[in-house]
Amino acid sequence: MRNIHVQYQNVHALNGVDFDLYEGEVHALVGEHRAGKSSLVKLLCGAVQKSAGEIVYLGREIKSFTQDSALRAGIAMVYQDLSVLPNLNAIENIFAGRMVRRHFRGLDEVRMASIGRELFNRLHLDVELDVPLYRLTQGQQLMVEFARILSLNPRVIILDELSSKLTPQEMATIYDIIIEYRSNGKGIIYITHDAEETLRLADRVTILKNGYRRGTEAVSDLDGYRLFQLTYSFALQKREIESNRLGFYLLKRYSESLSRHLPIGMIVLDARNNVQLVNVESIDSANDEGKRTEERPDVMPLEALLGSLGLTISDEIANRVRARQEYTWEETAVGEDQLLRVDVFPFQDDELALVGTVILLQDVSIDRYMKDYIVRTEKMATLAQVAAGVAHEINNPLFIIRNYIELLKDRDLGTDEAEKLGKIDRELTRIDQIIGSLLSFSRFKERPESRTDLVEVLDDAILLLQHNLSQKHVRVERNISEQHVEVVGDENRLKQLFLNLIINGIDAVLDGGLIRVSLAVRRDDETVEVTVADNGYGIPSDVQAKIFSPFFSTKVNKKNTGLGLSICQQIAQAHGGELTFTSRPGELTVFMLRLPLGSA
Repeated sequence: MRNIHVQYQNVHALNGVDFDLYEGEVHALVGEHRAGKSSLVKLLCGAVQKSAGEIVYLGREIKSFTQDSALRAGIAMVYQDLSVLPNLNAIENIFAGRMVRRHFRGLDEVRMASIGRELFNRLHLDVELDVPLYRLTQGQQLMVEFARILSLNPRVIILDELSSKLTPQEMATIYDIIIEYRSNGKGIIYITHDAEETLRLADRVTILKNGYRRGTEAVSDLDGYRLFQLTYSFALQKREIESNRLGFYLLKRYSESLSRHLPIGMIVLDARNNVQLVNVESIDSANDEGKRTEERPDVMPLEALLGSLGLTISDEIANRVRARQEYTWEETAVGEDQLLRVDVFPFQDDELALVGTVILLQDVSIDRYMKDYIVRTEKMATLAQVAAGVAHEINNPLFIIRNYIELLKDRDLGTDEAEKLGKIDRELTRIDQIIGSLLSFSRFKERPESRTDLVEVLDDAILLLQHNLSQKHVRVERNISEQHVEVVGDENRLKQLFLNLIINGIDAVLDGGLIRVSLAVRRDDETVEVTVADNGYGIPSDVQAKIFSPFFSTKVNKKNTGLGLSICQQIAQAHGGELTFTSRPGELTVFMLRLPLGSA
């Protein structure tokens, strides 16, 4: 699904969303209420029509699905809201519109009952087949609907927020079937609000927020804390005001105005240990501007929040809270990249009755980050020198092979032999280019600033990332008409800048995405502009002011430190240049580097 737009009268539910699904994968779709999750999948079921965009299914473009054509294509969905016929029994619901018939003898009720019992046994569902569905519980009715979907043997299964309607035992059965279907090569789209469920079940996850795609990542690379932050904002003002809780709402707003300025994260629990107030954005970076306090709904239990933050001591914290004990952990890990100090403080009223608990989280990882970054930099320098040595060693046998190829070319070879020899020669040329790029990247100079060919640096960066590009089938458009453009600078640092920008683009796009690299010389002010653009999920407007800040990142990848763009900006400034960007909904995200031209 590419550049999907859905509009309901004046409401834009989806704004240029991209989404893809593979055979044999569970692709989770997460986001808060009205993020656009249901609208996106209802397009595939024919329940909603797009206003713009492209849908390709099994290699064929589909203008639009109807509910019938979607089922014929093998796409089936279990909706969040029940879609059963309550006055009919289970068998009649499962086979509605497609009753099994015997030749000239009416309905084959025995056959349908046999299939129904088999499905119910598979789902561990203990209900009578001939009982009208209105006599069953909501969960049992939903399981009957799920049985109907299984009976269709679909190729794509869409499950919309089932965990909120089913018991843990029923969900365990659903999980088993999802895993079985994945192993059989079916594609599953799983809509959920539960970050923990996403991390446990899915292969990939796409985050939607306010009708925009905020990222698509492999679950193996996910940082649960960042996933939670990017997915939810939980603005509940309207609900609280409409439910005549204005006094409580105003008190919470006052509390938020105080906590917003705290340099540490804070979680406020009520006496029942339900989450009432959260300010965790501040722990993302101690120097972050614009810290925001966010509310969480009353139904959010403490364990779910702590689990989504990725704290390794979640159970210990929950136990201390339940025991109403004050406690401090000096240093605990969040994922792989963050360290926090955690304090638990129960508080009481004047009559010593428990009012609630405050959990404070303070980021103590910046010093560790800086030390680790310096160590990694030194290791990279050593690794680059080793790589340069290996490349030199490879060059020696390559030189010998090339000499033998030249000798063979002088012989009277047949057409087939000559063609094969030409292929070997071309592949050797490619190896030469890769080694040349590696050597230039690992070259250390006493005087780093010299005249550098920017076109050559860009081509080397693209060449070094060919493996990354081919893994995601990313298409690169090279819009460079100049043969040589010289600037004064450090070739290696400029190459690092372009590598970072292109890698960011690769991370942002879906498989088959586009990265456009352009270069233009501006003779009016003697500068050169290099742009790296991608058709990925873009940069949300609410974080654009912080995009160059150290340790800030919009990615949910747990290996990302948030230093890439900060380093790029420093490299640009060190070369007397400027790095800027534009990112608007429905348009390419463009990073532009402007540098002064070198003297001729």
